Amino acid sequence: MVALPENDNDDAQAYDPTPKEIRARARAIRKRWSERTRKRRRVTSDEQWSVPTIELTDVAAAAVYDPHSG
Repeated sequence: MVALPENDNDDAQAYDPTPKEIRARARAIRKRWSERTRKRRRVTSDEQWSVPTIELTDVAAAAVYDPHSG
């Protein structure tokens, strides 16, 4: 949860955290993750995440398939 200032005016000076503060906050957030979340978010250098791909023929087949036509 992020705390927002109560008076959100343009006169208030913006605060940019330092890289060290960002790392510390990220570390604190990761400590609260469950093992399931940790595994789901894990990306190693040899296992890069990419957008899942599907074949157009699979989409076409699913569009015409009617499971209720029996």
